[in-house]
Amino acid sequence: MAKKLDKPALASNYVWFMLVTLLIFVVAFALMLGGIHGSNFQEHGALIQVVTFFLAFMPILLVLIGMIGFDLSALKVAPFAFLLAVLLSYTFFANMEHGPVELARAIWAQTWSGIKSSFFIVGLILFSFLILDMMQTSGAMDIVKAKLAAISGGDRRVQLIIIGLFVPIFMEGAAGAGTPAAIAAPFLVGLGFDPIVAVVAALMSDGVCTSFGGSGLTTMSGGADLVSAGVSNTDLNFAAAGVFHMIGILVMPFLLIIFAYGFKGFKSKGIKGYCLWCGVIGAILMLIFSNFIGGFITDMGTGLIGIIFAILGLKIFKIETPKELYAEPPKIEGTPKYSFVRALSPYIFVLLILPITLTVSKYIPVNTVGADGAAAQIPLWNYLVGKLTYNGWIDILLFICSFLSIFTLRFGFGNYWQAFLRALKKVIPVFIIMASLYSVANIMKIPFISEMKDAAGNVTRESLSMIKLLAQDIAGVTGPLYPIGAVLIGAVGAFITGTNLGANQLFATMHMHAADILGINKVMTFAASNGGGSLGNMICPNNVTAACATVGITGEENKVMKRVIVMFLITFVIYAILSMLFVYAIFPHVSAEMTNVFGRMA
Repeated sequence: MAKKLDKPALASNYVWFMLVTLLIFVVAFALMLGGIHGSNFQEHGALIQVVTFFLAFMPILLVLIGMIGFDLSALKVAPFAFLLAVLLSYTFFANMEHGPVELARAIWAQTWSGIKSSFFIVGLILFSFLILDMMQTSGAMDIVKAKLAAISGGDRRVQLIIIGLFVPIFMEGAAGAGTPAAIAAPFLVGLGFDPIVAVVAALMSDGVCTSFGGSGLTTMSGGADLVSAGVSNTDLNFAAAGVFHMIGILVMPFLLIIFAYGFKGFKSKGIKGYCLWCGVIGAILMLIFSNFIGGFITDMGTGLIGIIFAILGLKIFKIETPKELYAEPPKIEGTPKYSFVRALSPYIFVLLILPITLTVSKYIPVNTVGADGAAAQIPLWNYLVGKLTYNGWIDILLFICSFLSIFTLRFGFGNYWQAFLRALKKVIPVFIIMASLYSVANIMKIPFISEMKDAAGNVTRESLSMIKLLAQDIAGVTGPLYPIGAVLIGAVGAFITGTNLGANQLFATMHMHAADILGINKVMTFAASNGGGSLGNMICPNNVTAACATVGITGEENKVMKRVIVMFLITFVIYAILSMLFVYAIFPHVSAEMTNVFGRMA
């Protein structure tokens, strides 16, 4: 357990952190005064290029420095990361082709976009916390605890795997947008798990499935550049991602137990076999759905069927539960207030309403007007997202789930309003954090070198932003180890932007070019980055902050980050090894003519 600092020590750490922030900017400003700038850094030797790389990384790396190095909360750190990003964009990484007014407009546009994005993410946190509050206040969670204790034999490890592994996978496919941690983490807390354990477990599990998030949107849209270039097709992109994540799911039950209870969690009879059972079932389901059924339902199918088989596995493996890992079911006097189904109804609504709405609305056509002014038809979901945002509609659906729970839990409108106010009070500081972090990510996308074209329209110089600079430098250093570099680039992209989709969209074309130069398979190289982007969601400050907020531990993000980063490094090494094996040895010849990776393996 991390040592809790007293107020004077925290104040001292905060002062030192501010000085570090100032020092970083002073270095950048001094370089600029010396004639070294983002537009000409490549002319000044290897040392300056290394310094420039770290300066480009600093706005987001500063978050890790503050949270892990100085034990500060995200609320104290995030505004300084935003300030540093603005200062660097106005000095060392300023686009010299634009004036200060135009640059200010670009920074404000990206900041405003970050504020709007954070608003909808905070809405998700608000309603997730509201649902948990309703279940705890009404007593429904005690009934759910008692039932799950009976199903799992009261074994904490079993509950962690069923709720902490398969529920996040299902919710990632059903909605994405942060819902896995927002639903699974509060559920685990409601069952009696430590909030930090609950958050880290949800983040870990979400890290091996986001490539299929939002009914496959992450890979479908993120890999569109490969499809339009004729290098791959959507089904093949799904299939390639699936062979990475099947291994991630295979090892995740073991990693969850190690994280929560250490190796002593495997000492009792039956638990190793049960972890292997759940890992193998999850891996097989991930492989079958992603390669032979469809990436659109891979996470939903893997998560839902995985829950069923995880429960059936309890009949096969007679698990002995040590006393310290036994969850004493709550004592319910007299006749229970609700049936189990009624008590679980808020989460049943979530598990039904989100996937059904998102899936069905994608097959309902809506008449609209295209960009050329002609009549056109688009799916209802695309139409709705165009009127609001993807996350905005998820918020509305979660609100509907919470509102319906008033009736199933007989909660009362007055109690609902009080629970809403309690939830709202908790998310106000979260909004400040999320707005700062999203704005940082957006500002890092502003080009400090503009794209140039010749008279024929050919690109003679590509645009370069802070985040693209990071990716290009990693690619330049790795060489033949580029598949490992691709995993790292995907992870860094998701770490900064907050989404696997953002990382895919930013770097897909770059991966194609690098793979072409090296003569390696483009599809599997992109899949390596896609898998790395999924892992990056584990440690993304946005996701950590949001997950902490859903269980009421805003201010303790540093504790979560310290623990989840270890699990990220373990899974990163696994994916790095897989990337080399898949690109060079096992799947070197997959091509656009195939719909899965097994069409031609040699």
